[in-house]
Amino acid sequence: MIFFSSSKKNTFTLNDQVFEGEYENNKKFIKINKLRLVGFNQAGTPYRLTADSAIKETKSIDEIILYNVKADISLNNNDWLFFNTEKAIYEISKKTLYSTTKIQGFYDDGSSFFSPSMRYNFDTGIAKSEEGIVMFGKWGNIKSNKFSFNSIKDIYRFEDKAVMIVK
Repeated sequence: MIFFSSSKKNTFTLNDQVFEGEYENNKKFIKINKLRLVGFNQAGTPYRLTADSAIKETKSIDEIILYNVKADISLNNNDWLFFNTEKAIYEISKKTLYSTTKIQGFYDDGSSFFSPSMRYNFDTGIAKSEEGIVMFGKWGNIKSNKFSFNSIKDIYRFEDKAVMIVK
């Protein structure tokens, strides 16, 4: 969005009722409804990141705060991964999504996972969680205090008290 004005006085005003919390009295940002980012990782596989709303503060050039976030990620073997969270930060230059709120993930084979936080780099396809993860699948359950996943090479790594219960 670009706004032009012939006067030096700021004539553009925002409706305070559409903003939440700290943004109610701060006009140094842009609110975006129904944000959609589409791209390809290093291997050329597509991904899509959507958010119901987003805040782009003018003081933070490289970050967008996203609310009600959903990510659709195609994997190299024509499978897919979907995850969502209530709030996340997207770092533009690194193509990285970071969330400290609960993340739920789902694979096309019916497997799923939960994590209290996660960082996912859309370009390299690497997801990491330093706060643990719990995965459920038809094969069993995995619980680990640290986790990483390379979606391009389809490699999982579970560390620090990792436990797998096989069905």
